[in-house]
Amino acid sequence: MNVFDNLIEYADAAQYDEENSTFEPDGPFFVDLIRQYGQPVLELACGTGRLTIPIAQQGFSITGLDVVSGMLSLAKHKAADLPIEWIEADARRFHLGKQFKVILAGGFFQHLLERADQEAVLAHVRAHLAPDGVFAFNVFFPHADSLEASDVEQEWFSYVNPQGQTVTVSGTDHYDSIRQVRTETAMRRWTEVNGQRHELIAPLQQRLFFPQELEALLHYNGFTILERYGDYDRQPLAEEHRLMIFVCQARR
Repeated sequence: MNVFDNLIEYADAAQYDEENSTFEPDGPFFVDLIRQYGQPVLELACGTGRLTIPIAQQGFSITGLDVVSGMLSLAKHKAADLPIEWIEADARRFHLGKQFKVILAGGFFQHLLERADQEAVLAHVRAHLAPDGVFAFNVFFPHADSLEASDVEQEWFSYVNPQGQTVTVSGTDHYDSIRQVRTETAMRRWTEVNGQRHELIAPLQQRLFFPQELEALLHYNGFTILERYGDYDRQPLAEEHRLMIFVCQARR
């Protein structure tokens, strides 16, 4: 699957923004990294600017890069006159002609399903990373429950959209143990005042990485792992954590 075939979940930028708007808990973690290692900053897969905009509001020089034009359009609108450089580009092929002290990727790395794509992104991160800079990203910890399939639709959450309509979000899960790819199929349903019902179905595939596998991938693509956390409060990675957060430097 081409990465561009796996972006249905991000087709509606306004809907994404309604469901993903908080700066906590990852935002303060990345701000602390920027204070420690400096600027400028590059955020890969910046989306609608959930992290990019608050980071810029704190006075840091940041560039936001994303491949989905609708997400960037909304981010630009929200940012107004903030001095953010927005780049529409594929993270596997970008060339910005400058280096950054901090490159952030959030959970974007899980969208890279094939090793060739993972290595392409890492190569471009290396090329854009300042000698003393860091690359920071997170992925899900592959606990046993994340490797299970459930064809029975489960309710995930609900919220009220700007039109005052209650949107219920439910879905199913499937795990391909050969490819290590988890597919979450989200179903969003809401009803207008006139009684018209809507349903949107959006599958999202995400690659699951095991800790030693990811460490090997980083090592053989020229990175040294500085820190490995299990949460944004910088707790050392342990079996009970739901995330794996890596802070790396490129070997020169």
